[in-house]
Amino acid sequence: MIPAADGLVDRVLGGVGLPQVFLAALAEKAIPVLPSYLLFPAIGMGAATVPDLLLRCAAATLGSVGGGLGWYLSGALIGPVRVRRLVKRHGRWVLLRPQLYDRMAEAYRRRPFAITVLGQLVPTVRIFQALPAGVLRLPLLPFLAATGIGALCWIVPLAVAGHVLHRYGWTASEAGVALLLTLLVLEGSALLIARHRVAAKS
Repeated sequence: MIPAADGLVDRVLGGVGLPQVFLAALAEKAIPVLPSYLLFPAIGMGAATVPDLLLRCAAATLGSVGGGLGWYLSGALIGPVRVRRLVKRHGRWVLLRPQLYDRMAEAYRRRPFAITVLGQLVPTVRIFQALPAGVLRLPLLPFLAATGIGALCWIVPLAVAGHVLHRYGWTASEAGVALLLTLLVLEGSALLIARHRVAAKS
């Protein structure tokens, strides 16, 4: 990104308040267009102080929980048959394939609280896992609490990383690319380790 454009991004990020942070996190869950691993570092970059950073993380977590509640209510209202039909017909357009939906639903039958927390640390899963939770009518308050815990564990490191890199002079584009590559390496390594363990057990 050219320096003038980076300066514009910096001014925009600095002018974003808590309501906008809340709405951005809500939209990230409702409309899976902007990846969270780019959104939340950007939110951290816009924080002028550490207290401001913490407030932004809190607002983003509330927005993320609100988005999860929307998917939960959708699953509960639409019902299992129609949700499964919608996922099969249209899920591929939002990276939600029937196989992923079925795995999330099956996992919820065993340890719903832990699965909800851990699912918030996985891209794509963190967006849609509330849909099968609503279909299964999991207890709402424990689900929202687990979503909040997991979302906070995902948002804080990303926002803090963006804030720290920005203070050290990194531009928005440089920090975004660096964090994206780091997350890709970590996720790829975790996937390889998981596959190796599965292969070793079989």
